[in-house]
Amino acid sequence: MPERERERPAGPPPPPPGRRPFDGAGPWLGALAALAAIGFLVWFFGFRGHGGSGHVVPGVVGLREQAAIARLNRDGYDVKSIHEPLRRPPGFVGAQAPGGGSRLPARETVTIRVSTGKAPAAPVTTTAATTTAATTTAAAPAAAVPDVTGQSMASAAGQVEAAGFVAQTDPVQAAGTPGSVVQEDPPGGTQGRAGETVTLAVAVGSSRPAVQIPDVTGRTAASARAALLQSTLTVRTTYRHGKPGVVLAQSPTGTAPAYTQVMVEVGR
Repeated sequence: MPERERERPAGPPPPPPGRRPFDGAGPWLGALAALAAIGFLVWFFGFRGHGGSGHVVPGVVGLREQAAIARLNRDGYDVKSIHEPLRRPPGFVGAQAPGGGSRLPARETVTIRVSTGKAPAAPVTTTAATTTAATTTAAAPAAAVPDVTGQSMASAAGQVEAAGFVAQTDPVQAAGTPGSVVQEDPPGGTQGRAGETVTLAVAVGSSRPAVQIPDVTGRTAASARAALLQSTLTVRTTYRHGKPGVVLAQSPTGTAPAYTQVMVEVGR
């Protein structure tokens, strides 16, 4: 046994006294830890910051109110409309906050300022000069009525209002897909003035299940019409003295067969 033990190969020599295998690696490990920390901060503030790329507020200045509301709602924002004198045709968005291109989390509120068709009040010293300018600004511009025959009533009405007109949807018994526009008056391509009514005849079909009529009193006229159309209801707008552009009353309420025409009274 002693001879066999002497024949075994010798193992590696032990490290010198007072020195461990990982001595000297401390500075390297510290540098690696610092780099890792820097990388984490770059990711957190860089990539995390870009994670909100889907929350860019769209620019809606220059759009018709209903088109602007639909665009913002589609991107997940609530909308507050303020009607005031602006140097734009009535019903068009003249300003918004936050502005287009800003970042804002979804479900926050974007405020749009909609023109009532009157120019802002001018200083007293320039009353005579600005009176003529105000009259010229308030004049409704001419525009072509879009051809929307064959489209769904919500899409057709949205295009009509985006062009500067007020869409009235009338339910009719006619051949065609229920909810589609079978006729419009005046016809597509006709020149009209902003704010005029374009009547869209909507096929209703034989099956008209009951639907809930949303309460749109207090909402802007364009927003109210859009909400009713989305609820499979048709809309007629009338006017009376009251807060401009806001729905003062509606009829009927509760439930009604699909495509029932709801009358909204709007102040002006």
